[in-house]
Amino acid sequence: MHLEYVPTHLEEWISNEYMKRGILTPSDLTISNISNCFGVETIIRSGKSYSANIHGTIVLFLSKESRRDLKRNFYHELCHGLLHEGRQGKDIPMPLRELQENQAENFIKYSAIPYHMLSYINFKDIEYTAELFGIPVDICEERIQSIQIRQAYKRGQLYRALLPAMSRY
Repeated sequence: MHLEYVPTHLEEWISNEYMKRGILTPSDLTISNISNCFGVETIIRSGKSYSANIHGTIVLFLSKESRRDLKRNFYHELCHGLLHEGRQGKDIPMPLRELQENQAENFIKYSAIPYHMLSYINFKDIEYTAELFGIPVDICEERIQSIQIRQAYKRGQLYRALLPAMSRY
């Protein structure tokens, strides 16, 4: 990965947690392996996807109707289970619920293609990369776009930092 790329705090946290648990290559990114490494129970069944903390164990209930989006739902609910206390229901304020949903959406792309695995990305073949990481193409495209945006942001920061020095000449 190009040195201009700076990960977000969430990206860094996910990569660190994965590496501590031996999740090091795209082949390690299976639902069963991640569940085992984090001590999470995953149940695929009919109905809506959600997560719950049952007697200290995070349980992810994933909808079997959405095979194509199973990993998306897994990562989304894993975020709620790991980062969000309690149930996400009508009893929490709407801004907090929206914040948690935004965090879960970011968590999907960062956990599907973690920072420490960016070298596996083939930027010219998104379908290959999506297949390698076992995710839908749209998640892969979103992740690659987020990388490019952060690179552009970093380049902009560097440029703005140089402006005062350049204006002297």
